[in-house]
Amino acid sequence: MAALVLPLLASSCYAQYWGGPWGGGYHASTAAEGYQRGLADVVRSQGQYNLDTSRANVNQQEANAAYIENRNRAQEVWFDMRRRNDAFRAEQAGPRVTSEQIFRINAQRAPKRLNDDQIDPVTGELHWPLLLTSMIYTPYREVIDAGFENRHQKGSFSDFDAHQTVVKAVDSMYDELKKRIRDYEPQQYIDANRFMEALSHDVRFPSS
Repeated sequence: MAALVLPLLASSCYAQYWGGPWGGGYHASTAAEGYQRGLADVVRSQGQYNLDTSRANVNQQEANAAYIENRNRAQEVWFDMRRRNDAFRAEQAGPRVTSEQIFRINAQRAPKRLNDDQIDPVTGELHWPLLLTSMIYTPYREVIDAGFENRHQKGSFSDFDAHQTVVKAVDSMYDELKKRIRDYEPQQYIDANRFMEALSHDVRFPSS
């Protein structure tokens, strides 16, 4: 405070002399009046500084409060949008599938063994679709027919090697059919493919 007062006092005292080097006289105010005026200026400046500082603090606090409010609002909007999105997806997906339903679906999708229209349940004779009676497939059919007849008579394949021989014959015949897909009428190929799919699954069972 003293550092601010002294220059102002000196300025006030100097202000009493109004003539300067060209002559003249002194101001009518006294040194006491100059001191009081300088002190008032200091007090007024200090008060203005305090007021400006207070306003700046208030503005900063208001800005901080607005920032926090905006951030909280943005978070609320984000979580609300997420809840809406989750609800929409759940609605679109429909009810959740139970474990029992999953089991039934998988069972329906699983390959089926040969049915009674494809294999004689009494003799074990295979009922080949017309397309698969082509001479191209004769070598495979002979091995497969003998293997299935043997499995039906004995209840199972005689040994591992015999079983694998029939499995390889079925796989090779199926591959041959797939390679010739463009050579056949669509419905003929569909019937043959359906039969081979069931045969390929059925042959994996050692017993009938």
